[in-house]
Amino acid sequence: MAYSTRTIAAGAFGKVYKEKYDDTWAAIKRVPQHLISKKDLERECQVYNKATHPNIVKLLGNITLTDSKWVLPLEFIFGEDLETTIFKASRSKIQLTPSNKGTIILGMCEGLLHLHLKDIVHQDLKPENIMVEHATNRAVIIDLGLAKFFRNGLNSAIDMGNEAYSAPEVLQRGSQRDQRSDVWAMGKIIAELCARIRLHTPSVCPAKVKETLRDQPHCHAVCRMVESDPTLRASMAGVINDIRRAGGSGSTGGHPTRGHLPERLTKPEMRNRSPSPIGRTLSPKITLPVKRAPSPSRWERAASPKRENAGLHPQAVTHRDRSPSPRPTEKIQALVPAAATGLSQDFMKMMLYKEATKDLPCGLPTTGVVTVRHFEEKDGEVETWGQTEVTTRGGRIVKYDDVRFKNK
Repeated sequence: MAYSTRTIAAGAFGKVYKEKYDDTWAAIKRVPQHLISKKDLERECQVYNKATHPNIVKLLGNITLTDSKWVLPLEFIFGEDLETTIFKASRSKIQLTPSNKGTIILGMCEGLLHLHLKDIVHQDLKPENIMVEHATNRAVIIDLGLAKFFRNGLNSAIDMGNEAYSAPEVLQRGSQRDQRSDVWAMGKIIAELCARIRLHTPSVCPAKVKETLRDQPHCHAVCRMVESDPTLRASMAGVINDIRRAGGSGSTGGHPTRGHLPERLTKPEMRNRSPSPIGRTLSPKITLPVKRAPSPSRWERAASPKRENAGLHPQAVTHRDRSPSPRPTEKIQALVPAAATGLSQDFMKMMLYKEATKDLPCGLPTTGVVTVRHFEEKDGEVETWGQTEVTTRGGRIVKYDDVRFKNK
């Protein structure tokens, strides 16, 4: 029996257009007025507004009615959907290296975790509803038209998602979709991305995942996500650290790769850390602390910890180093480009080193990559997100990217 990825819902009858909106490109969703009520669209907007996160598509403005069609302006992602990335390689512009896979998987899992921490169930996760940005490999969950609030008894939206990414309890017992069925769908998506094959829905289980992924880094995490019994299935909060660790083991030799997010250091580890970033490299088994770890999902937590506006803080650090770190003086000399003119050598050394390391909580390797992600929250919402990446080769900086994203 074939299981369709088509979503049976009113929102599926709308169309999305690329248009200018307030001097920026937007994905303009147009839905005929008679197909959906304004109340349902307002509920969809409420979900978008509550779920602000770099890995979730952003609502750019309010609903309007034009030519008997409801108009919703959404963030335009300059990329492709994951369906194309996985199953249409000839059309895809994304190279699925282990590092890029780790970045994509981590991004979409962070987005889903954020939804669940906001008590939102997506209901319709599938590769077509995840976009991947070409420039950064940022994964963005889209189409929250069927999303519903868990705290409202799962009744704030009609359960009409697709079949191909429906958990066993949804297909076999007609259970309503909840956060656990979202986790199962995401597990299947990750397995298909890693293996680049379409998995037959009823066959997806831990044993099938082990057979398919074998010793791939995400195998263990996905096995926990696709447990047939929802009471034994991991939550996103419960599995996210496995995803982060797997994202850090995509390269050979077990070194962390981009997309790895840190867990807290134990006190002895923190005592052993050097206070200065100069001349220091990260051990592959030691990650940097964050001020706030994700809280567990609703069904496995007691009281949520008090949130703090931690401000700008490291949220993802990756470090891949294939050679010993040079001494501080050697490192500073290595950062000076051969073609530097117009400034003194000493001044150029100082400025380049300061710029390249200002947001990096670790020293630069002679050859390797250091990536840092960070975000700033206000009133529980992500306001600013950024990623800094420095690539060195043979003692010289060959790539320096500093990407910033603002919600307002």
